[in-house]
Formats: sequence, C-alpha cells, structure tokens
Amino acid sequence: MRRPYRDRDPVKLAGAGMLVLLGLVGFAIGLPQAVFYQRTTDYAVELANAAGLRPDDQVFIAGVPSGRVRTVDLAVDRVRIGLRLDHDQTLGTETTAGVKLQTILGKRYLDVQPRGGGRIPAGGTIPLARTSVPFSLDDLGRSAAKTTEELDLGALKQMISTLRANAPDANLAAQALRGVGAATSVFDKYSEQLKSLLAGAQSVTSTLVSQQDSLVALLGDTDLIATALVERKATLEKLITDLGTLSTQVRSFLDTNRPMVRPLLDRLQTVAKTLTDNKEQLGRTLDLLAPTGRYLANASGNGPWLDVVGPAGPVPDDLLCLFGVVKGCK
Repeated sequence: MRRPYRDRDPVKLAGAGMLVLLGLVGFAIGLPQAVFYQRTTDYAVELANAAGLRPDDQVFIAGVPSGRVRTVDLAVDRVRIGLRLDHDQTLGTETTAGVKLQTILGKRYLDVQPRGGGRIPAGGTIPLARTSVPFSLDDLGRSAAKTTEELDLGALKQMISTLRANAPDANLAAQALRGVGAATSVFDKYSEQLKSLLAGAQSVTSTLVSQQDSLVALLGDTDLIATALVERKATLEKLITDLGTLSTQVRSFLDTNRPMVRPLLDRLQTVAKTLTDNKEQLGRTLDLLAPTGRYLANASGNGPWLDVVGPAGPVPDDLLCLFGVVKGCK
C-alpha cells in the first residue's frame, strides 16, 4: 500500500522536486543548443579588430539571419571570430565578411557575402584580407591626432590674424543684412505675383515641351532655308550687281537724253490730262461702242454682205421720223 505524500519525508520530496526541476531546466536550455549545433557548421573569420562584435551576435547572409557568433578571441595581431552557419549555406572560396552596424545604439552584426566557386570546408577560415571592419572611434581619434600633428600652427595663427585684420566693417555688415532683409520683404510682398510669374513660365515651358516636335521641324525648315540662301548666294550677289549696273545705265541714259525725254514726258502728261478731262465722253463712247459692235456683228455675221432694213431706201429712219413721214416714232 502506497504511503500518502504527507506521510513522506519532505526533505526527500523537496530534493526530488529540485532534481526534476533542474533536469527540466537543463533540458530546456540544452535542447535548443543541441538542435542549433546539429543544424549548423563551424567557421572562423579573421578581423583587424573586434569592432564591438560580441558572442551571440547574429550572422547575416544576404540580409537573412543564418547563424550566430560563438567566440571572440585575440590571435596576436588580429581577432579570430568563431561562428556557426546553417548547413545549407555554401561559402565559396572568395567569400568576404564584414562587421556592420545593426542599430543606432551600437549593436553590431557580422555580414557574410558568399562569393567564388568551390566551397570553404567545415571549420575553414575567411582570412583577414577578405574582411572589413567599420570606422571606429579609435580610428577617428588616431586620424584626428595624426592630422593635428601635421598642422602648421604658425601658418594657422597667421591665417587667423589675417582674417581678424581683414574682417568686414560692422556697419557695412549691418547695412548688408538690412539690405537682405529689405529684399526678403520685397519678395514676401510680391510673392503672389512671383507665383503667377513662375506658373506662367511653367505653362510656357509645358507648351514648348508639348510642341517640341513642331519646333524641331520649324528649326529644320529654317536650316533648309538658310542652306538654300547660302547656295543661292552667288546668284543673289550677281543679281544685286546687275541691278546696280542697270541703275547706273538708266541714270546715264536720262542724263544724256534729258533734252529729248523731257518733251516726251510733257506730251505724255498732256495726253494723260486730256484723257482725264474727257473721261466721261470716253466712258459714254465705250458704252455706245458695245451695242454698235453688236449691231455690226449681227449685220455682217451671215456672210460677206451687210443685212440692212431700209423701209424708205437709203433714207435713214431718223430723218423719216423727223419729217413725219413715219408715224409712231418715239
């Protein structure tokens, strides 16, 4: 028959419970580690310095977490980083590695970039020549110290003295600042007009862009016209020369024949004045000429004779009407 727990030794029960609890904790801690070691492979990386890298920091391949840093050890003039990567990650013989900044608080990670053919064997090392570390504060301090040592303090003092001696007048500087303030006020006052101007400029630019094909064609036509003018340059020059020669000859002709040309021009002017004075009679004549020509055409159009209607023989009708021989004349 089993004894109830209240009748058993509490010390033994506590000891057994502690052992079971420790076993569970050990199992909970050891199982993930065992799984991690079972699915990862050991590698090493040589760095110029640790650059803030610590054990358990992540290892990334192509931006994907693929392992963890296990150890950070000093090896004479370099640091040897031990890490474990997933089995399915193949590292070529030209693989590179570098320490990168993961957060603004200074947490780092190891970035591995597989490259090259072949494969680094398990436990292999990425040498120092193919690794890089970020620029650290120590490097910055050393660079600053080196730069400071190279400075020529005498020349620096002379430069400062020169700047102090050639500093602008305070009044001029104040006037310049006031001018800048006034210009700013003007821009602020006319901001709407400036916006309208810029909008108009943008509209013109958009129109030009939309019509760029037409502009290109127009420029091409202009180029053709210019080319044609250049090709016709000799012809135009000869035409101008001939016009000059003709003008000279006409002037010479007028100078030589002025005594004969002047009366001719006067007579032409007289004829023109006569025609102007008698333009009404000439107009009436032209008006009557049309029916007269029509009657003549009707009379002579039937053959080589004239058709004439003469009820009183060769006596015109007008005379017959005048003397009252024919009645009904109007």
